[in-house]
Amino acid sequence: MPSSGGDSPRPDSEHREQGGYDITDEYDMPAEVDATFRTLRRVAFGYFALFVVVVAAVPGLTLALDWWSQGRLVGGMSPSFVMAAFGLYVFFFALAVAAATLANAVEDRMLGGPEREHPEQRGDAP
Repeated sequence: MPSSGGDSPRPDSEHREQGGYDITDEYDMPAEVDATFRTLRRVAFGYFALFVVVVAAVPGLTLALDWWSQGRLVGGMSPSFVMAAFGLYVFFFALAVAAATLANAVEDRMLGGPEREHPEQRGDAP
């Protein structure tokens, strides 16, 4: 079929996509992705181990120390109750923030991407 001038394909020099990918994008090599996965898995196992130790410490301290369950704090609450009612939730939140922050930092450092230019380098400085 003859094509009209308006729908002719662009020349190869102007064509930016090949195989559905933009040829100007950077892609990570499989070895880089594998190394990042292994590192993030170690980080996750480390945080999981910390989680298990802290959660197991609450009943462990109840069995080992009498004052942990019989002592009284503000409002007549025992240290064990305060830890179970409030302390563990604060710990869970802090652990989640720490794990997410470290995982994002590891991924950003280990996996490539387009180089980010500072505004001064582009000439867009205010």
